[in-house]
Amino acid sequence: MSAPIEALLRPPVEQSAIATHAALALLGIGAPQVLLLPGGVGYALAGACALRALWLTRRMARLLRYQRRLQVLPSYRIHPRLLRAPAGELFLGRGFQWHARHTQRYADTQRTEYSHVTRRNGLAQQARSALDALSTTPLKPLLAPLNSQWLLNPLPPRPYVEGSPELHGVGLYEKEQDVTLQQAERVAHTFVVGTTRVGKTRLLEVIATQDIRRGEVVIVFDPKGDGDLLARLYTEAQRAGRAEAFQVFHLGFPEQSVAYNPVGSFSRVTEVASRIAGQLPNEGNAAAFREFAWRYVNVLAKVLDILGEPINYQVLLECSTDIDALVVRYLACIAAQKAVTDWNEQVAALIDSEAKMPAQYKGRDRSAWASVEVFRRNGLSDPTATSLIKTFEHDKSHFDKLVASLYPLLEKLTSGPVAGLLSPESNLPVHDEQSIHQNTERLSWKRAIERGGIVYVGLDALSDPDVASAVGNAMFADLTSVAGSLYKDAQRGAPLKRVCVHADEFNELVGREFIPLANKAGGAGFQLTVYTQTLSDIIARFDNPARAGQVVGNLGTIIMLRVKDKATAELLTHRLKDVEINQLMIDSGSTDNADPDSAVHFTSTTRQRISSQRVPMIHAGDLDALPKGHAFALIAGRLYKLRLPLFSDDAELPSGLQAMVEAMRRDYAHGNVEGWADTTPLGWKP
Repeated sequence: MSAPIEALLRPPVEQSAIATHAALALLGIGAPQVLLLPGGVGYALAGACALRALWLTRRMARLLRYQRRLQVLPSYRIHPRLLRAPAGELFLGRGFQWHARHTQRYADTQRTEYSHVTRRNGLAQQARSALDALSTTPLKPLLAPLNSQWLLNPLPPRPYVEGSPELHGVGLYEKEQDVTLQQAERVAHTFVVGTTRVGKTRLLEVIATQDIRRGEVVIVFDPKGDGDLLARLYTEAQRAGRAEAFQVFHLGFPEQSVAYNPVGSFSRVTEVASRIAGQLPNEGNAAAFREFAWRYVNVLAKVLDILGEPINYQVLLECSTDIDALVVRYLACIAAQKAVTDWNEQVAALIDSEAKMPAQYKGRDRSAWASVEVFRRNGLSDPTATSLIKTFEHDKSHFDKLVASLYPLLEKLTSGPVAGLLSPESNLPVHDEQSIHQNTERLSWKRAIERGGIVYVGLDALSDPDVASAVGNAMFADLTSVAGSLYKDAQRGAPLKRVCVHADEFNELVGREFIPLANKAGGAGFQLTVYTQTLSDIIARFDNPARAGQVVGNLGTIIMLRVKDKATAELLTHRLKDVEINQLMIDSGSTDNADPDSAVHFTSTTRQRISSQRVPMIHAGDLDALPKGHAFALIAGRLYKLRLPLFSDDAELPSGLQAMVEAMRRDYAHGNVEGWADTTPLGWKP
């Protein structure tokens, strides 16, 4: 039966016992007669005492190492080539499963009587300061043992660590193990949350590296633009022999990016209107205008689809600002299908006639009015043409007010260098710098998935968050459509590929389009891993706590780094059960004897008792005390405490991509590996 109190913060009382047993062992070997023992018995006694001394030494060393690691954690930097994960599992880091005994140990470190373990007294601090000062002098080589983490060093240096290293140190009394996630669990999706610069992107590198090596389709959304992440993805793609499948789409570097049409691929033409109208305001009175804009874009998309013309932001903007030309082209197309042979002559005759246009067509092109009149005179009918004509006949000034919110969005998506990226099928002027994209590689999600692609999507959200959000949401909607198509193919017996989608800075991307992707894409082989800072960011994005809860409810595994928002921390802590911890209490007292004739003047009592209480396994405040690169992970109902590996830099990039990565590091200023190399938060390295 194990002791109810571990007493791991006690002084190393084994010292005297070790010295006694060592002395007996020496006497048993060198002078057994002193112990009045014959030689053979003395040797046996010496062996037993030596074994006992070694056992006590091991126990004391383990105790001292545990107390040392409550303040100084071992460093964890590995080369990417050494990253290994068992088949069917995803490696996350090194750590341990958190049990009630770890809650007990952490509670013990917070008690006042054990403050000597976690905090030095004034004299020890002065001595350590003096050693640090002498370490800058020529005496530094001589002081090397006192500047190391040698177990017998009485005053080891304690590096600055942001957070509480005790949260991980309480698990180092036992041996650390690899913390892994079963691949089958990833279909339920993964939610990684942590405040800025604590290691979310570095965890993304660890997970994406393994996905690439397993040959999965990997799609990484990076709104902020992390050059180290881009370098890692390409390096691992090259190492896995998949460099030809690597594609980069980046709004901040259009000259080095593949082109992508967010509304050009769809299974139903109504998806075009949904992707565009989904970016418009949908609260209060704006909802009605959004619905009108949806109908308007849907009419334009149906017309363009029937005409066989490309559908992109540039074409939709041109058609929405000049619907008259579209009316002329579409009605002529319908007339040709209906075999009206003299259509052009009838329209030209009406244009040249002296007939006046009705007042309702004020401001409209005469040729468009003539096309509508001839269409009706010939008794032609077509549902799409009817919708287009109704839109055309709407009062122009009133119509422009109804779709006023649509034009700014399309202008943003068709202005500057990004116009060529997002509307690659448009006929841009040859002298325009955007024309360089007309012959570049195109990004198609379905084609990328079919060929096992690796896609990095940089949205440059720091420069233009509106465009980044619109493009990101449109990509999610496109992926949802592709997932539906793949699911149907799988039902017909087609092989299903696993698609690993990583969405960094998820709050910049999430929208209504994400919910069906999280709900239903698992059946199409999609595995989502999303990274964000707080739950409040998602709520603010939707302006609806229920909708935000719907998003988070679709994310099964939770990996939580340091968070400062209580509501975010409670996403994890409220899912954990309470545990029972013990507390050793000392009761002492004395009682005077009232009988003056008694020889006993007073009685005293001292006793120890153990009380227990139920407490949360971890508190929300503990998550605010996590060091950088540390996390709690709730995996299949089990809580793990882990620390993330930091990769050594071994990027191997072609010249063009190298220049892009260097520009990203310079322009976006993320620092070197989120500051880990500067503060050594994972531990001190002698």
